[in-house]
Amino acid sequence: MSDSVLLLRRVRERSGEAAAAAAGGGPGGGPSPRRKRGRRRRFYPEHRVYRARCSFLDLSEEQVLRRYRLDKAAIAGLCRELGADLESLTGRSHALPVAVKVTSALTFLASGSFQTATRDTTGISQSAMSNCLAQFLEALQRRAARYIAFPPPGHGGAAAGTFPGVLGLVGGMHVALRAPSENEPAYRNAGNYHSMNMQVVCDAAGTITNVVAKFPGSCPNAAVLENSALARLLEGARPDGAWLLGDRSYPLKPWLMTPIAVPRGPAEERYNALHHQALAVLRRTLALLKLRFRCLDKGRGCLQYAPQKVCQIFLACCILHNIALRRRMPLELPEGLPPPEIEPDLPLPAPHGQISSEARAVRARIVQQVKDGLG
Repeated sequence: MSDSVLLLRRVRERSGEAAAAAAGGGPGGGPSPRRKRGRRRRFYPEHRVYRARCSFLDLSEEQVLRRYRLDKAAIAGLCRELGADLESLTGRSHALPVAVKVTSALTFLASGSFQTATRDTTGISQSAMSNCLAQFLEALQRRAARYIAFPPPGHGGAAAGTFPGVLGLVGGMHVALRAPSENEPAYRNAGNYHSMNMQVVCDAAGTITNVVAKFPGSCPNAAVLENSALARLLEGARPDGAWLLGDRSYPLKPWLMTPIAVPRGPAEERYNALHHQALAVLRRTLALLKLRFRCLDKGRGCLQYAPQKVCQIFLACCILHNIALRRRMPLELPEGLPPPEIEPDLPLPAPHGQISSEARAVRARIVQQVKDGLG
């Protein structure tokens, strides 16, 4: 046999081995190592089984309120409003509908647990739940200005109880989170746990009108307010006879009334009593946030997210709180659910800085009004 014939035979044999390997067989007829590795990496079965999903429309109104903290009409409205952001861009027949994404996110915010939501309501995996939450938070954050708006500068203050001229009630709320990997000490608050210090302003009806969600737990309330756009707004364009009310963690300012540390006489004591009574609305609002959205409750564990995501979650809860108030939805908690953990008030550091004479004069006028009322 000539050399040319032997060479041609070897070429044909090698071509056959290559074709067999490409078809899934190795040189010996078995599957190739590459094919074996591919099979081991394969996660989903050839015929996937999709679990049944429970639609909120199939539930009673009472069940919807208990599970999602909103009624059917409010959930349907969210689906319409957020639909453009939440609709899947894929053409797959089993892409998650907008309603499933919305109710999945609401279930987590209401319960603080992916496991409960996955097992009992949505019929989707925990990873899919996480993706739904991320998309929902981003879509809702883009529309925050529609639901949370501070009164314009020309708007006069209203009476909070019997305290006149109140533009809003300001305070802080700590939301626990896991210890961040970067700058960890900055997130440890006076209660010795890691948190974000969220500033909230509400009106006399409990509607949230301003939120500052970006400062770590070690940042005092006074510093959060001082570095906020709200402080700059009130410093520049505040109507006469209108102010915020804050507790003693804030400094007295012409636009921010605080309690009198050492009251002297019935008028100043009455001023403090009215001030405390007015701030009760803010305390009730913050407690209602934890009751309605258990993900904010430290007693159920801290949020396992980065600070930025925790701030998104808090802002979303504030938006949904306002939606619930507008629709006058009752707060119906599932039976057997323990109440949120009641934390002792964190130590309030004394605010630094000199109190201006203008601020003292404004508070003195209010005290005089109270005294005239007593007379």
